[in-house]
Amino acid sequence: MKYRHVFWAFILIAIGVLFILNNFGILEFGWRALWSLWPLILIFWGISILPIRDSIKIVSLIAVLAFTVIFFNKLSDRSQWWNFRNFHYYDGDWHDRDENEDEESTNSRDQELSVPFDSLILKGSLQLDAAAGNFSIQGLTSDMMTFSKTGNIGNYSITTNDVAGRKNINLSLEKGTIRHTVSENQVNIRLNDRPSWNMNLDIGAAEINMDLRDYKIDTAIIDAGASSIHIKLGTKVPVTVWTFNAGASSIDIAIPKEAGCQIKSESFMISKEFEGFTKKGDGIYQTYNFNSSPDKIYLNVKTAISKIEINRY
Repeated sequence: MKYRHVFWAFILIAIGVLFILNNFGILEFGWRALWSLWPLILIFWGISILPIRDSIKIVSLIAVLAFTVIFFNKLSDRSQWWNFRNFHYYDGDWHDRDENEDEESTNSRDQELSVPFDSLILKGSLQLDAAAGNFSIQGLTSDMMTFSKTGNIGNYSITTNDVAGRKNINLSLEKGTIRHTVSENQVNIRLNDRPSWNMNLDIGAAEINMDLRDYKIDTAIIDAGASSIHIKLGTKVPVTVWTFNAGASSIDIAIPKEAGCQIKSESFMISKEFEGFTKKGDGIYQTYNFNSSPDKIYLNVKTAISKIEINRY
């Protein structure tokens, strides 16, 4: 029996079993949880390309499966797996969610934060640790930035500093307030349209919606895990450079038709759809007006096991 004959079969069977357990209420499992398991695919894929005999590959696969089963069996023994939904882990032990609901609720609240605008500031830099939840970046504000949050993930903090006419803004969760059971985390961010912006977003298992047509975006870096990302770009600056480093993510980008765009893709195991692009070389795609357009958008994409769709509006 060859390893390649059992590789994808096992993945499909394993996913099916997890969904059956979810349907019977044994454990909580959904598509977001499925995204979080994507590193297992890399492990199995790595085994498949090792320069060893198929029999050894199959033994290695069984060993990984055995370790996984033992690990989750130990978790289920401690968490009473038949009622796994009602338990979570913190402070070195498993606890009933209901017993600590009141205590944890005091550690989180809805938030409204802002950074005042300074007319001497010409550039803004936004660093965001997105964690998990739903995030929106769109709309204008007379402040430098406004932030609003609803949900029970915990509280965010803002730190800022000014360097040579640039305001650096760091948004992150406060230590000690992060909840272990999260039912909602909705974050809305608005930026001022006068400065030009650099963005650095560290995204976990999150959904990101960004309508950036009102903003001057010079550069942006997105590091994503299992996330769903929707972005609409504008042409407020002549050159915009985006870099995507993603795991098992879905990325949807809309770019203006009048802008010239180049995609440099260093990806594998992806589903891609690049509307209006022509392949120019190994991993290089360009719109027909890339050289002639005064406005250029560069997209550098490094992903694994992802879906990427780029369309023009």
